[in-house]
Amino acid sequence: MTWGGQPQQAPWGGQVPKPQGPGWARKRFVIPGAAVLFFMGVGIGASGGGDDARQDGRAVPGPTVTVTPRGGAAPVPAVTAAPAATSGTTTGAANVAGDSGAAPVPNFVGMGLQAAQDAAQSVGFLRLTSHDSTGERRNQLWDRNWKVCTQEPAAGKKVPKDTEVNFGTVKNEERCP
Repeated sequence: MTWGGQPQQAPWGGQVPKPQGPGWARKRFVIPGAAVLFFMGVGIGASGGGDDARQDGRAVPGPTVTVTPRGGAAPVPAVTAAPAATSGTTTGAANVAGDSGAAPVPNFVGMGLQAAQDAAQSVGFLRLTSHDSTGERRNQLWDRNWKVCTQEPAAGKKVPKDTEVNFGTVKNEERCP
Protein backbone atom coordinates (compact mmCIF):
# COMPACT_ATOMS: atom_id res chain seq x y z
CA MET A 1 0.00 0.00 0.00
CA THR A 2 1.02 3.49 -0.55
CA TRP A 3 0.13 6.61 1.34
CA GLY A 4 0.81 9.80 -0.50
CA GLY A 5 3.06 7.96 -2.94
CA GLN A 6 5.12 6.43 -0.14
CA PRO A 7 4.83 2.76 0.88
CA GLN A 8 3.07 2.49 4.21
CA GLN A 9 5.21 1.18 7.03
CA ALA A 10 3.95 -1.09 9.79
CA PRO A 11 4.62 -0.03 13.40
CA TRP A 12 7.20 -2.84 13.68
CA GLY A 13 9.08 -1.48 10.72
CA GLY A 14 8.06 -3.91 7.99
CA GLN A 15 5.63 -3.60 5.13
CA VAL A 16 1.92 -3.77 5.91
CA PRO A 17 0.58 -7.06 4.54
CA LYS A 18 -1.71 -6.78 1.58
CA PRO A 19 -5.35 -7.32 2.47
CA GLN A 20 -6.78 -10.65 1.38
CA GLY A 21 -8.35 -10.52 -2.04
CA PRO A 22 -11.92 -11.35 -2.87
CA GLY A 23 -11.03 -15.06 -3.43
CA TRP A 24 -10.39 -15.60 0.27
CA ALA A 25 -13.52 -13.73 1.26
CA ARG A 26 -15.63 -15.81 -1.11
CA LYS A 27 -14.26 -19.11 0.24
CA ARG A 28 -15.27 -18.05 3.72
CA PHE A 29 -18.93 -18.13 2.65
CA VAL A 30 -18.98 -20.60 -0.24
CA ILE A 31 -17.46 -23.61 1.54
CA PRO A 32 -19.71 -23.48 4.64
CA GLY A 33 -22.71 -22.73 2.40
CA ALA A 34 -21.97 -25.74 0.23
CA ALA A 35 -21.59 -27.92 3.33
CA VAL A 36 -24.96 -26.74 4.65
CA LEU A 37 -26.66 -27.47 1.30
CA PHE A 38 -25.02 -30.91 1.15
CA PHE A 39 -26.21 -31.93 4.61
CA MET A 40 -29.70 -30.56 3.92
CA GLY A 41 -29.85 -32.73 0.80
CA VAL A 42 -28.68 -35.79 2.74
CA GLY A 43 -31.33 -35.13 5.39
CA ILE A 44 -34.10 -34.72 2.86
CA GLY A 45 -33.00 -37.82 0.94
CA ALA A 46 -32.77 -39.93 4.10
CA SER A 47 -36.26 -38.94 5.17
CA GLY A 48 -37.72 -41.02 2.31
CA GLY A 49 -40.45 -40.25 -0.12
CA GLY A 50 -43.34 -41.64 1.89
CA ASP A 51 -44.25 -44.15 -0.87
CA ASP A 52 -44.66 -47.00 1.65
CA ALA A 53 -48.31 -46.32 2.44
CA ARG A 54 -51.35 -44.68 0.94
CA GLN A 55 -52.84 -41.50 2.36
CA ASP A 56 -55.42 -43.55 4.28
CA GLY A 57 -52.65 -45.56 6.02
CA ARG A 58 -53.27 -48.87 4.25
CA ALA A 59 -50.28 -50.80 2.93
CA VAL A 60 -49.45 -50.76 -0.78
CA PRO A 61 -49.21 -54.33 -2.16
CA GLY A 62 -45.72 -55.45 -3.24
CA PRO A 63 -44.73 -56.67 -6.71
CA THR A 64 -45.41 -60.20 -7.97
CA VAL A 65 -42.57 -62.07 -9.67
CA THR A 66 -43.56 -64.68 -12.26
CA VAL A 67 -40.88 -66.96 -13.72
CA THR A 68 -41.42 -68.70 -17.05
CA PRO A 69 -39.23 -71.80 -17.45
CA ARG A 70 -37.32 -72.40 -20.67
CA GLY A 71 -36.97 -75.74 -22.39
CA GLY A 72 -37.73 -78.79 -20.29
CA ALA A 73 -37.31 -77.09 -16.91
CA ALA A 74 -39.69 -77.89 -14.09
CA PRO A 75 -42.51 -75.39 -13.43
CA VAL A 76 -41.55 -72.51 -11.20
CA PRO A 77 -43.92 -71.31 -8.48
CA ALA A 78 -44.82 -67.62 -8.55
CA VAL A 79 -43.16 -65.53 -5.86
CA THR A 80 -45.13 -62.69 -4.31
CA ALA A 81 -43.35 -59.94 -2.41
CA ALA A 82 -44.39 -59.10 1.14
CA PRO A 83 -46.44 -55.88 1.49
CA ALA A 84 -44.56 -52.72 2.39
CA ALA A 85 -44.48 -51.54 5.98
CA THR A 86 -47.07 -49.00 7.06
CA SER A 87 -45.09 -47.37 9.86
CA GLY A 88 -41.53 -47.07 11.07
CA THR A 89 -38.49 -47.64 8.91
CA THR A 90 -38.70 -51.38 8.31
CA THR A 91 -39.52 -52.86 4.92
CA GLY A 92 -41.57 -55.91 4.00
CA ALA A 93 -38.48 -58.13 3.77
CA ALA A 94 -37.18 -56.91 7.13
CA ASN A 95 -40.54 -57.73 8.77
CA VAL A 96 -40.02 -61.36 7.79
CA ALA A 97 -36.46 -61.38 9.21
CA GLY A 98 -37.61 -62.38 12.67
CA ASP A 99 -39.73 -65.22 11.23
CA SER A 100 -37.27 -68.11 10.89
CA GLY A 101 -40.04 -70.64 10.24
CA ALA A 102 -39.42 -73.25 7.59
CA ALA A 103 -40.42 -72.50 4.01
CA PRO A 104 -39.87 -74.20 0.65
CA VAL A 105 -37.06 -72.67 -1.40
CA PRO A 106 -38.31 -71.35 -4.78
CA ASN A 107 -36.53 -72.31 -8.00
CA PHE A 108 -34.16 -69.47 -8.91
CA VAL A 109 -32.22 -71.31 -11.66
CA GLY A 110 -32.39 -69.43 -14.98
CA MET A 111 -33.19 -66.09 -13.36
CA GLY A 112 -30.90 -63.09 -13.41
CA LEU A 113 -28.87 -62.83 -10.21
CA GLN A 114 -30.45 -59.52 -9.17
CA ALA A 115 -33.99 -60.83 -9.81
CA ALA A 116 -33.21 -64.04 -7.89
CA GLN A 117 -31.89 -62.06 -4.92
CA ASP A 118 -34.96 -59.80 -4.92
CA ALA A 119 -37.31 -62.79 -5.13
CA ALA A 120 -35.49 -64.65 -2.33
CA GLN A 121 -35.65 -61.61 -0.07
CA SER A 122 -39.34 -61.10 -0.82
CA VAL A 123 -40.20 -64.55 0.56
CA GLY A 124 -37.99 -64.15 3.64
CA PHE A 125 -34.60 -65.62 2.70
CA LEU A 126 -32.24 -62.80 3.63
CA ARG A 127 -28.86 -64.57 3.91
CA LEU A 128 -27.77 -64.68 0.27
CA THR A 129 -24.38 -65.41 -1.31
CA SER A 130 -23.18 -66.09 -4.84
CA HIS A 131 -20.12 -67.53 -6.54
CA ASP A 132 -18.74 -67.95 -10.06
CA SER A 133 -19.81 -71.38 -11.37
CA THR A 134 -16.99 -71.48 -13.96
CA GLY A 135 -14.37 -71.85 -11.22
CA GLU A 136 -12.59 -68.63 -12.25
CA ARG A 137 -13.45 -67.06 -8.86
CA ARG A 138 -14.73 -63.84 -10.46
CA ASN A 139 -16.63 -61.43 -8.22
CA GLN A 140 -20.21 -60.55 -9.11
CA LEU A 141 -19.79 -56.77 -8.90
CA TRP A 142 -22.78 -55.88 -11.08
CA ASP A 143 -25.49 -58.43 -10.21
CA ARG A 144 -27.56 -57.61 -13.29
CA ASN A 145 -24.75 -58.98 -15.52
CA TRP A 146 -25.01 -62.49 -14.01
CA LYS A 147 -27.54 -65.33 -14.18
CA VAL A 148 -28.19 -68.17 -11.76
CA CYS A 149 -27.11 -71.69 -12.87
CA THR A 150 -27.30 -73.55 -9.55
CA GLN A 151 -28.65 -72.94 -6.10
CA GLU A 152 -28.14 -74.43 -2.68
CA PRO A 153 -30.45 -75.44 -1.01
CA ALA A 154 -32.29 -77.07 -3.89
CA ALA A 155 -35.64 -75.76 -5.12
CA GLY A 156 -38.62 -77.14 -3.22
CA LYS A 157 -36.58 -78.12 -0.15
CA LYS A 158 -38.21 -76.87 3.06
CA VAL A 159 -35.62 -75.04 5.17
CA PRO A 160 -35.64 -72.37 7.91
CA LYS A 161 -35.80 -68.85 6.48
CA ASP A 162 -32.50 -67.93 8.16
CA THR A 163 -30.69 -70.55 6.03
CA GLU A 164 -28.02 -69.16 3.69
CA VAL A 165 -29.02 -69.45 0.01
CA ASN A 166 -26.00 -69.70 -2.33
CA PHE A 167 -26.33 -68.99 -6.06
CA GLY A 168 -23.89 -70.47 -8.60
CA THR A 169 -23.66 -67.90 -11.41
CA VAL A 170 -22.15 -67.14 -14.81
CA LYS A 171 -22.22 -63.95 -16.86
CA ASN A 172 -25.42 -63.44 -18.88
CA GLU A 173 -23.73 -64.16 -22.23
CA GLU A 174 -22.11 -67.40 -20.97
CA ARG A 175 -23.54 -70.93 -20.81
CA CYS A 176 -24.02 -72.67 -17.50
CA PRO A 177 -21.39 -75.39 -16.90
